[in-house]
Amino acid sequence: MTDQVEVWEDAIVNLVGTSLDNGWTITELLPRPGAEGAEDLTGAWFSVGYIAKKENQKAFVKVIDIQRALTRHGHGTLMERLKNVTDSHSFECSILNVCSQAKLDRIVQILARGEIPPPANAPMPIAFPYIMFEWADGGDVRKMVSRTNAIENAWRLEVLHSVAVGLMQLHGQEIAHQDLKPSNVLLFGQDGKDAKIGDLGCASRKGMEANHDGMFVAGALKYAPPEQIYGVRPEKWEDRREGCDLYHLGCLATFIFSGVTPTDYYVQNIDPAIRPIHWQGRGGCNYQTALPVLTSAFTAFVSEIKSSFPAWGAEELTQILIHACNPDYTKRGDPDSRARTGNPIGMETFISRFDRLSKRALVESRRP
Repeated sequence: MTDQVEVWEDAIVNLVGTSLDNGWTITELLPRPGAEGAEDLTGAWFSVGYIAKKENQKAFVKVIDIQRALTRHGHGTLMERLKNVTDSHSFECSILNVCSQAKLDRIVQILARGEIPPPANAPMPIAFPYIMFEWADGGDVRKMVSRTNAIENAWRLEVLHSVAVGLMQLHGQEIAHQDLKPSNVLLFGQDGKDAKIGDLGCASRKGMEANHDGMFVAGALKYAPPEQIYGVRPEKWEDRREGCDLYHLGCLATFIFSGVTPTDYYVQNIDPAIRPIHWQGRGGCNYQTALPVLTSAFTAFVSEIKSSFPAWGAEELTQILIHACNPDYTKRGDPDSRARTGNPIGMETFISRFDRLSKRALVESRRP
């Protein structure tokens, strides 16, 4: 069995030269997250990334590594684990199809999906499913921020505006992203200002159950809101899903301007007795007990981060951060919107604020 597993492992990383549908050919294997030379990459452990080309076009191909999922992860029988992997893949494809049909232009578009035949001597005759996406020629926000400090405020704010629009587009289809982070904000165009949201593998949709919906934290722990880290599952969709996306948007803003997130501050400044295990704490403290401490720490974080914002926009950006990342999930969102029936988070307000600030940034950049 060991030899057969190695055959499958070799096959999943040796697909260069494979022809796909519609004239595409796989041309390059991308580093896996955490590998040497790819320390700043994040992504699914159970997929392998490739570049494909067709004439002058490039695309990103996500190949599902079923073998790794079956042999190295999860509980239950082999067939149960296989079902979990295939169900997750089918769910992501269905979400992507909704986005394509609704023409959500701030979401990375799917170009194709299909299957690559398994190697002849594979342990089971299971193909490699793949999804092909449009290629982000500008990379992602995490790479952009790590490469240079010479980033214009106008760029930062235009990216945040685009991401807020993307979230509102998703929410309009009753979809929550759940894993918005710098590496999932992809950049297009020569100036990298055309930002789109990618990787819907952790998304949730009302009325459509996903394998990860039962998890307290579906996405990256570093960007998860406090209630999730403390194991609290808010009852209302607006709090549980859309409020999580808004928290991620606030974290993206602090990362773009300063390189840090609220979680970084909590881990460094809250007593280990209060912090949960995922924040390098001792665990044992519940969310309601920790909330006053979290609120105090968040206030201090906002005060410190304010100096990273441009002076002309610091007050408004601070208010955006306070409303987006409030550790009390019942107060997260635009206050006026939250007072309405259904308690909407008011994403449209954040969109208009980032739009106004990005226009102001362009004006400020032209001042002598």
